[in-house]
Parts: sequence; C-alpha cells; structure tokens
Amino acid sequence: MHTYGIVLHSLRYNDTRMIVEIFTAAAGTVSFIVPATRQRRSGMRAVAWQPLSLVEVIWEPRQHASLQKPQTLALWRPWRTLHSDPQKTAIGLYLSDMLYHALHHEQDNQPLFEFIVNALTWFDESNQHYVNFHIIFLLHLTRFLGFLPNVEDWHEGDYFDLQAAIFSRTRPYHIYYLEPEEAALVPKFLRMDLRSMRAVGLNRAIRRRTLEIICDFYRLHIPEFPETHSLSVLAEVFD
Repeated sequence: MHTYGIVLHSLRYNDTRMIVEIFTAAAGTVSFIVPATRQRRSGMRAVAWQPLSLVEVIWEPRQHASLQKPQTLALWRPWRTLHSDPQKTAIGLYLSDMLYHALHHEQDNQPLFEFIVNALTWFDESNQHYVNFHIIFLLHLTRFLGFLPNVEDWHEGDYFDLQAAIFSRTRPYHIYYLEPEEAALVPKFLRMDLRSMRAVGLNRAIRRRTLEIICDFYRLHIPEFPETHSLSVLAEVFD
C-alpha cells in the first residue's frame, strides 16, 4: 500500500526500534515499527518521525498485526517554519498530542486528512496572526469527529452543555456546562475561519481558559481521552 500520512506520535520500543503512529489518508491511523537509527537504503529518516511531519509511506499490510513494517517511510512535504519557530513548535506539539488521542482509532477519512493538512499548511506559511490557530483548529475538527455544536441554536443568554454539545436556555443538571458568558465564545469561534480569526484579540488568561474547556469537551466525547500535560508546556512558552 502506498499512501501519505501525518505523524501523530513516536515512542522508542527498544534500543534499535521505534513505534511511530501515523494518520494515513488511505488506512486511517496505523502503528509502524521502524529502525531507531537512520537507514539510508530504506529511505527512512529520523526527521520523518517528528510530530506533525507529513510523510509518504509504503508497506504491505499484515492482517491482525498491531504493528506494521514499512518498506519506505520518508518526508512527503517538509515544513518551512512549523518545526523551527519556537512558538509554532509549541503549538504543534500540543496539537499533535490532541490529535494522537483523538485519532488513535480513526479509520480512513480522506476529508479529515485533507482538513488537517490544509490547516497545518496555512499555519506553517503564516507569518503572523496565528496565535489562536489551535483554538480554531480544534473546534472545527469536531465537525469530523462527530460532536460539532450547532451554532444556529445559540441565543444570547444560553448555557452550553458540554456533555450533550448543545445550547440550552436552562442550566443543565450536571457540572459539565458553560455559563452564558463563556458559552457565547463557542459560536463566535466556530463562525471564524483561519483568516478571520486574526481580528480577535484574546489575552493569555482567556486563551488558556478556552483551551482548558476544549480539552474537557474532547474528554467528554472521545472514549479514554486523557488529560494532556502539553497545555501546561504551551502556556509556559507563551508566558
């Protein structure tokens, strides 16, 4: 099989091999076992194991095998700034952590793959106004994951039920909801695209709180989605 993919996560398996999780265009998320050292003949490079790298991979699928062995794993389209700019690298690591847990069992989904690649390409090429990129990206990602809130149902003064992913005129009977002031941010962000988000200014406290809400939202809708420590790292970089 020959396809393209996005590296989500890599982990050393032993002294000589690594496990690399890749969300592929043709087969969804696949776990590959690769040499931990560079192999020139195979076309494998350690740089292709970095989170969010876009790669080209060729392998012979083995049914019922939890780990696949690629014949070739190489960079497809190298990033210009995503792996070199400190702020972009911090955002990228946070997003790769979120994507790893969100797409861990994802099947083939070409529209989702194209959405991620196109969004990351915009991020990589952007020189400014990208500080809220991860917020817009993660909210719009819910469209493909099946829990996108319907912003047409929102009215001023509504609560947002994080558990049901709906707006409500009355306070929900559980603890997973947003008060009207914070609930109003949901339709505001979802009506933005990557270009229009530059007009919105958020201070660090609001941005941090928004990301915490998004993490809670994902945990409520994706089984076994854990608490992520990369948010704290991201906050330290921007502070």
